[in-house]
Amino acid sequence: MLSRRTLVAGLAALVALAGGVRPARAAELPPRNQALLLLRVLAYDRNLKRRTGSTVTVVLAARAGDRTSEERAASLAGAFEEVSREVVVAGLPVKVEVLGVRDAAGLEARLGAAPAALLHVDEALAAQVPELSRVARRHGALTAGASRALVEAGLSVAVAARQRRAVVVVSPAAARQEGADLDSALLAVAEIVAP
Repeated sequence: MLSRRTLVAGLAALVALAGGVRPARAAELPPRNQALLLLRVLAYDRNLKRRTGSTVTVVLAARAGDRTSEERAASLAGAFEEVSREVVVAGLPVKVEVLGVRDAAGLEARLGAAPAALLHVDEALAAQVPELSRVARRHGALTAGASRALVEAGLSVAVAARQRRAVVVVSPAAARQEGADLDSALLAVAEIVAP
């Protein structure tokens, strides 16, 4: 078993490595870096195996009919698929799906059909974050996005780029409401958003 110091050092090194790639847009990490960091965040959830089945399912929510949002989700899905060929999370394989979202009812139906460990919400759905977060909480899915603003709006986690480095932003209160128990080693290197 790894020590707490080793876990903190490992996550800090991963954040530093992810920050070494110039982001495509000022506030967003490249998709591969987002996927790596988000899977690492899931590994720090002590309740992960209770919240998911035999597979770690990642649902990428894009605004249905919004071409840019759908393209971002498809790009991120490709990155998750690539990374999942190299890593597992808590000994479990990773499965990824893109979901076009028009409203919370569609998300409710999807999460009710099968458990999701992570729900990544595209920025085009920012106005719907409060209602999407409520759905995720009912189904025990950890929510994530690509900006601090999305965490401030109600998501649990964001991985973003700031001044050419990667940052992990966490709302511990939101994560607990979604059924996650994030290790303090993760919280030690994250930016914390208080309720």
